[in-house]
Amino acid sequence: MADNRTLLYLSDNSLEPSISDFCKRMLVRAAEGLPIVSVSQKPMDLGRNVCVGEIGRSWVSIYRQILAGLEVVDTEWVCLIEHDCLYTSEHLHYQPPDPMTFYYNANHWLLQWHGNHPEMEGMYSYWPRRVACSQLICTRERLTASTSEILDLIYAGLQLKGGFRWHGEPGTVDNKAYQAAVLAGSGSSAQWHRPLTVYLTKYRSEFFRTEQPNLDCRHGSNFSGPRRGKHRTFDLAPWGKFADLWESTA
Repeated sequence: MADNRTLLYLSDNSLEPSISDFCKRMLVRAAEGLPIVSVSQKPMDLGRNVCVGEIGRSWVSIYRQILAGLEVVDTEWVCLIEHDCLYTSEHLHYQPPDPMTFYYNANHWLLQWHGNHPEMEGMYSYWPRRVACSQLICTRERLTASTSEILDLIYAGLQLKGGFRWHGEPGTVDNKAYQAAVLAGSGSSAQWHRPLTVYLTKYRSEFFRTEQPNLDCRHGSNFSGPRRGKHRTFDLAPWGKFADLWESTA
């Protein structure tokens, strides 16, 4: 399996260097030799780098960076990697059973790194059934198709109030969310009813759970905004206390 997957790393290069460098070091260690394609908005030294230029932070820029990376990926499977997440080797080497399905690791915790609550520094918290692109494993073919389709809709003029959060993660939108998306349209949603329905219903997704959790760092400048779960701890196996983890890799 190691010869048939690529880690597709995404960064807009806005992350504080100390956090970015830490996450990159941990990624290379956990990858255990798996190929990495990094897609960034400024040149960077990580695997095979594809620099798309400074195109900003939006769902559209994320989609564009995904497609730019997929153009040079030559393996069947890809793991999406975000620049502010920490991954276990178990996750990076997970083998999904069905190439037609998008797989999201449900065992990922939020790590409070920086922010307005210093008393929470180093706190791990869990948000049940939270879906995140950073936890996605799927085939290159499937991800290319879904990303191209939603970009085509956007470029054709599709506009939904509140952005594209209902279909940011491929294969995860249920009928209730779809209805909310259409109702939030800009007044011309009727013309998008059929193409949006096709996009939102043609793909499927499933959760999987690794024994060891990944970490999604919350550092105050996340694209998805502040997040904290209700299940909280300052010591999470196998990561331990975050202060100790930080010191061990300094």
